[in-house]
Amino acid sequence: MQFLKLFAPILIAIFLIFSDYKFSYLDNFKQLITKLTSPVYLLVNLPSQLYLWVNEQGADRQFLLNQNKRLNAELIRLKVKLQRHNALLSDNQKLSKLLKSRYQIDKGVFVLARVSTINQSRLKKQIVINKGSRDDIKVGQIALGADGVLGQVSQVTPFYATILLITDPTQHIPVKNQRNGIRGVGKGIASNQDKLMVRFIESGLDIKVGDVFLTSAIVSKFPAGYPVGRVTRVENRANDPFLYVELAPAQTTQQLEFILINTRDN
Repeated sequence: MQFLKLFAPILIAIFLIFSDYKFSYLDNFKQLITKLTSPVYLLVNLPSQLYLWVNEQGADRQFLLNQNKRLNAELIRLKVKLQRHNALLSDNQKLSKLLKSRYQIDKGVFVLARVSTINQSRLKKQIVINKGSRDDIKVGQIALGADGVLGQVSQVTPFYATILLITDPTQHIPVKNQRNGIRGVGKGIASNQDKLMVRFIESGLDIKVGDVFLTSAIVSKFPAGYPVGRVTRVENRANDPFLYVELAPAQTTQQLEFILINTRDN
């Protein structure tokens, strides 16, 4: 009897399993049990699922942060590279303009220099370049820009030199009118603006606004044929036998970066 009580449930279970496997009698019952117990399963499994979700979110966030840092670093590197590229492109364009000046550069030896500083006041107008005596720069040599004559070397050290501009009040330069050959002497004007005047042109001579004056070969330390300036003002003044002729320099110092120094013996 004790044996029957022990093995009866086992035999019944085996019979039910066999019957279910063979005839699927318990499918509906199993589906009902699954539906009833699924909320309990979800509730029991919720902490582990939540833990996995939090870990995934943290990992994704850290991945995104690291990726963002890498992309920002790459963006900064590319911006720096682009700035350098743009600077080189700008320098190349300026050098090309200088070497393709619209006036004819005569045969000679030229040193390319970069403008370091520009010092201009009412009574003193000069620039400093990054070339000096170690580069064969000497006092008296002529400085040229892409658009015309700039001035003359006035001071030299081994590593830099000072250029006195043609607009300085102490500078005098023989000039001639490109249109009709009328000659005069260009002189810097004491002004906060870059200006020259042309002296010793008699009243009544044919000088017009817009005329271009070039360096003249007559008794000049400056080589002939370089643009000096363009006429912006012409006046006949009472009791003055000469015209008042004012020029804007052909080569301005605005955005000036590169110049040529004529190192040929003057």
